[in-house]
Amino acid sequence: MSGSRNLIPHLLMAVFLAGGWWLIRPRAVALPDTGLVFTEISAPAGASNVHRPCILSERFANIMPWLTGAGAAVAAGDFDGDGWVDFYVTNSGRGVPNRLFRNRGDGTFTDVASRAGVAACNDEGATMDAAFLDYDNDGDQDLYVARWGAGNLLFENRGDGTFRERSREAGADVWGYPNGVLVFDHDRDGLPDILLAHYFAAEVEDPQSGRLVRNDLWNPVTTRVMHETTTSARNGGSNVLLHNRGDGRFVRAETELGLVETGWSLDAGAGDLDNDGWPDLYVANDYGPDDVYLNEGGTRFVRIQDGQGRPGIGRDWWKGMNVDLADVDGNGYLDIYVANILVPGHIVEGNMLWMGYPDPSRPGGVRHDNLGEKSGAMDGGWGWGARFGDFNNDGLCDLLAVTGFVSGVDPRRQYWFALQELSAQHKGNIADAANWLPMEDLDLAGHQSSRLFLQAPGPGSRLPRFVDAAASCGLTDRHDGRGVALADIDRDGDLDVYIANQNGPSCLYRNDGTPGPGARWLGVLLEGDPAGRPGAGGRILASSRDAWGARVTVHAGERRWLQEVAAANGFSSQSQNRLHFGLGSVAAVDSVVVRWPSGLRESAPGHLLTLDRDYRWREGRIGAELSGGLP
Repeated sequence: MSGSRNLIPHLLMAVFLAGGWWLIRPRAVALPDTGLVFTEISAPAGASNVHRPCILSERFANIMPWLTGAGAAVAAGDFDGDGWVDFYVTNSGRGVPNRLFRNRGDGTFTDVASRAGVAACNDEGATMDAAFLDYDNDGDQDLYVARWGAGNLLFENRGDGTFRERSREAGADVWGYPNGVLVFDHDRDGLPDILLAHYFAAEVEDPQSGRLVRNDLWNPVTTRVMHETTTSARNGGSNVLLHNRGDGRFVRAETELGLVETGWSLDAGAGDLDNDGWPDLYVANDYGPDDVYLNEGGTRFVRIQDGQGRPGIGRDWWKGMNVDLADVDGNGYLDIYVANILVPGHIVEGNMLWMGYPDPSRPGGVRHDNLGEKSGAMDGGWGWGARFGDFNNDGLCDLLAVTGFVSGVDPRRQYWFALQELSAQHKGNIADAANWLPMEDLDLAGHQSSRLFLQAPGPGSRLPRFVDAAASCGLTDRHDGRGVALADIDRDGDLDVYIANQNGPSCLYRNDGTPGPGARWLGVLLEGDPAGRPGAGGRILASSRDAWGARVTVHAGERRWLQEVAAANGFSSQSQNRLHFGLGSVAAVDSVVVRWPSGLRESAPGHLLTLDRDYRWREGRIGAELSGGLP
C-alpha cells in the first residue's frame, strides 16, 4: 500500500542504483536436495475461501484497488480444544461472511462459522485481521476481529463450540482503521493485552467547518485522507493498546505507556529484544520510519532509533509491511524480519533482516544490523506477510514470505507510469486521493510468486544465507498474498502453511516432505498459570493461560534453539501457538529450558525426552508431565 507522486525521485534513484552497489547480490549459495514438497489442498480439504475486498465511497473510485488492498487474513487456533488446529479466515466485502474452518482430524475441514456465531462480521465496516486469545484465562480460545470503519468485535468462547459477542461491554469495540492485531502481555500480569496497528487516521479535517470529524471512508467529508509524504509520513492512525484489567474489560493505555506515534502502521511484532524478560515492540510503518520500543518493566515503552545519520533500526525510510522475530543464528538474541518492497526499476528498498548482537554501548545492550541483502533475503518483491519456521526440520531457521500488490488484467499494463505522471502534475499534494490517476484494471507489482527462503548450511560463519526454493518445493501460486499462518495441521511433525490471498482464493499447503535421520523435531505447547508469583519488590508476575511471551530454549551440545510464544506476529495472520523446533540430525537433546513470564524457570532433562513428538506442559509441573502430549 505504498507509493505516490513523490515517488519519482525514488524511481529515478532506483534506476540509477540498479547497476551499482545497492543491488550487488550475495554470492550464489548451493542448497542440497531437501526433499521438501508442498501440496496445495485447500479445495479437497474443504478449507478454501475466496476473499472479497471492501468497497469504499465512489469518491475513491480512481484508486479503489489501492485503498482496499488489504483484509485477507488468517488466524490459527484450537477453538474447540480437541488438539487439532483450526483456521479463522476473513473476508472484507459488505455482507460476505468470514469462515471458521474446524479441523476434523482426518485431513479435512468444515466451515462452522455460522453455527459458532462468528461469520457475520461485515454487515458494517470491513474485517482486516483477527486473532485467537484466551482473554479471560478460562482455558478456551476467544476471538478478536479487527474492522475498518466499525467497532472491533470480541467473541467469548462459551466452551460448547459457539461464541457470544461482548465487544462493547468488554471495552474492546475500538473504532478506526486497524490493519494488525497483536496479542501479548506487556506487563506480565498474566492477562493478554491487544495492540492494534492503525493505518488511516480516525479523524480528518472537515474542509467546510475546519473541525476534526470522523474519517468515514464510506461517507467521506474530504478526499484528503492519504499519506503526506512517501518517506516520513506521520499523518496516519494512532495505534491502540488495550490493557486487560482482568475483570472482563479492557482499557486504552497507549498514551500512558508512551505509544504515541502516528505512522501508517501495517503490522506489529512482540519479542524480548534485550533479554531482560519484558516483551518489546517493533511497529512496521508504511511511508516512513518504523517504530521500535523497549519495554521498561511493563510501565512504559521507550522508542529507540539507531544509525546516527544512516539508516538504522527505527530510522529507516521505507515501507514496513510485516514483522516477525526469531533467533535465526542461534546466538540467543532475537532477530527481526521486516517485509518491504523491491521492484527492479521502480522501488529498490527490499526486505530488512535486523540481526541482534550483544553490544553494551547500545540501548538495552543489544545492536541490530540489517543483513537482508548479505543474507539473500532482501528480494521479496512487493512483500506482505511472512513467518519464520524450520520447514524441512534441518535445524536451520527458514522464512516464508508472500508477495504481490494488485494483479491487473495484463501484467504489461502497469500503474507505475501513472504514478510518474502523478508526481509530475501534483507535486507535494499526494495527500488528496482526488489527485491520483485512475488505476482501472492496471497492474501494480501483481502476479508475483511467494518466496521460500531456506537457510543453507554454511560452516564457519554465523551469517545466515538464504536461497529461494519456493518454485522447486511447490509454492507456485501467483495470487496477491497477504497473511501467512504456520501450523502442523495433520500432526505429522512438520509445518504446513495457510496463505490468505487478497481478492482471490486462499491456499492451504500441506508439507509432504520426506522425513529422514537429518530431520528430527520437537513440538512444545505451553499452558501458563495466571495465579502468579512474587517478583522483584513484591510485585506479582504471572503467565497467561496461552503463555504469551514464554521463552523456550532447546540445548544440544554447543547448539541452541530459542523461540518465544508470539503466535500473533506477522501481517494479517496468526500462527499456531505450538512451538515447532526442527533439530536436524541430533540424536538427543541435553535439555529444554522454559522461561515463563511469571519469572519461573523450569528445565526438562534431555534423557527423559523423546524426539519426534509433541509435548504439552503446564507451568510449575513440567517435571511431572514429561510424558504429556496433545489431546
